[in-house]
Amino acid sequence: MLYLPLIGIFLLIGPAIAGIAFFRRLSTRWHLFLLSLCVVYGISPFLMTWGALGLAERFDCSVEAIRFRCPSPVWLGDVISGLVMSHWLAIFAIPSAILGAIGLLTSAISQHQHSRKTGSPSEQFPEAFYRSRRHKIIAGICSALAQSWHQPIQIIRIVAVVLAIVIPGFPLLYLWCWLAFPIEPRSQQQPVGEQL
Repeated sequence: MLYLPLIGIFLLIGPAIAGIAFFRRLSTRWHLFLLSLCVVYGISPFLMTWGALGLAERFDCSVEAIRFRCPSPVWLGDVISGLVMSHWLAIFAIPSAILGAIGLLTSAISQHQHSRKTGSPSEQFPEAFYRSRRHKIIAGICSALAQSWHQPIQIIRIVAVVLAIVIPGFPLLYLWCWLAFPIEPRSQQQPVGEQL
């Protein structure tokens, strides 16, 4: 039962990286950085297996079927055995990295076409969702959701805390929202007297 959420997380890492670039409207330099992250993520299972085999050789570990035994420290054999099997994660990491790379390229192309139409690369796309600057406790996501859904902010925060307790992957979704959505510009802030 634990494996299904882990598989979902492994499959969503690449598209989540592309989503950050899409919603933030990042520069070409950041697109290239995130693209390199996707590539490293795609090959990371093989890198972990290669590193584990190097550790096994360095500590003179012997292999018995698919289990490594190390003379000292003894616990290292179990760690190396687990890391050697990590190449199976490539089944999920490679498609996720490919989807992330496609998303990053699509985001870069659409941003380039928009800057050619407007004639100014500094002009930003109109954003549909901004994190709140004034009413935030951690990242301003609950406040922004409360504002866009016209709900009391305390209810949204309580629901977010309950979801974080009940759903194991919810904090990762919150972290992704923090990274993906920009904070509102100072010109779009609500007046001081207006409360949510």
